[in-house]
Amino acid sequence: MERYIAVAKENWKHSMPIPLLVCTLLLLGSPLVVGIENLTEPEVAKVTEYYLVFLGIILFPPVFLAEQNRDIRELVTSKYTPVAAVYSVRIVQAILSLMIFIGIYLGVMRVGNCDFPFGKIYAGTLAGMLFLGGMGVLIYGLTDQIVIGYMVPFLYYMLNVSAGYQKMGVFYLFSMCVGKYEVKGWLEAAGVMMMAAGIYLRTKRK
Repeated sequence: MERYIAVAKENWKHSMPIPLLVCTLLLLGSPLVVGIENLTEPEVAKVTEYYLVFLGIILFPPVFLAEQNRDIRELVTSKYTPVAAVYSVRIVQAILSLMIFIGIYLGVMRVGNCDFPFGKIYAGTLAGMLFLGGMGVLIYGLTDQIVIGYMVPFLYYMLNVSAGYQKMGVFYLFSMCVGKYEVKGWLEAAGVMMMAAGIYLRTKRK
């Protein structure tokens, strides 16, 4: 357990500050882009699915970034702690950070007199973040290029904007906006599977 705590501390110190800062600035600047007061349930869903979901793209792909340096990668793989466990700890940290961000943001919206089911919106928003973040992790694991890891989830987001629910089905990112909360389970499961696949591919990379 001490090894995993040490991994988490190093990640908080060296890899997390910049992504967390970007997420914080994105949330603080949201009132300039979207309304967060006196919103109905569909309007809240639109804010979280079209805006808040970007946090998943920001936080997840960098889980492999430290090992982009070959010397660091060789050092990590030579340690007793399995490299897959190192990546898993980083992903758990990203998930916990997202959960905190979502909770605070939705809490602020509640204070702003927005009317929505907190639990359903919270779970649905997290599912979308996990899906886009998992896609980024998988693509980064496949290509060893973090830029592509950011780009592909963003392109998928844009595809959803133009395609709509009828074409995208259960993998539609904005399903809460059309009242389809139940399909979010597919996004969550797919996101977790893509993260696991990305970790596996990354651990096999020489």
